[in-house]
Amino acid sequence: MEHKGVRVALCGRFGLGAPAATLVLEQLISLGASSVIAVGTAATLSPDLDAGSVVLCDRALRDEGTSHHYAPASSYAYADSELTNAYAQTMSSDELPFIRAASWTTDAPYRETEAEVKAYQRCGLVAADMEASALFTVARYRGVAAAVGMAIADSLINRGPRQTRPQVASSLDCLVDTALETFVSRSVG
Repeated sequence: MEHKGVRVALCGRFGLGAPAATLVLEQLISLGASSVIAVGTAATLSPDLDAGSVVLCDRALRDEGTSHHYAPASSYAYADSELTNAYAQTMSSDELPFIRAASWTTDAPYRETEAEVKAYQRCGLVAADMEASALFTVARYRGVAAAVGMAIADSLINRGPRQTRPQVASSLDCLVDTALETFVSRSVG
């Protein structure tokens, strides 16, 4: 589709986790995508983040399996700094409150232990997701830029079933809007 004269693609509802996300990323790259902003939900590791809080992920702990097929073992995968900075600038211009921080990417939901949560809190990680580190790794491998925005949907501190909360949907909408505006500003600027 076109958004304000810029060709963009919106993809969604393709499944959860690193394998599903990287499958879509690989397909987008094969169709000519040169930069991607992924938007999704995450669980908080921080008592300071409530449902609907926005995290701009600048690096992700690689605790999933997909990224290891694209790059040698390392602790973190990193977002593209230029695209992430542009996304942050758009969020700030749109007065969308966010924090820029690291996430823990795992493809084993419900297997996160209390000890892991506490250890990763001490390392400064604020959220847990299922895709970011794989997206960053695959994008870097393929030579495209990737950024990830997350809306906090639940907590690994105060565990309970994920509930539908309007503030999460609102934050996701804002993240998509700012992603679109980021692409427009980058193509105009």
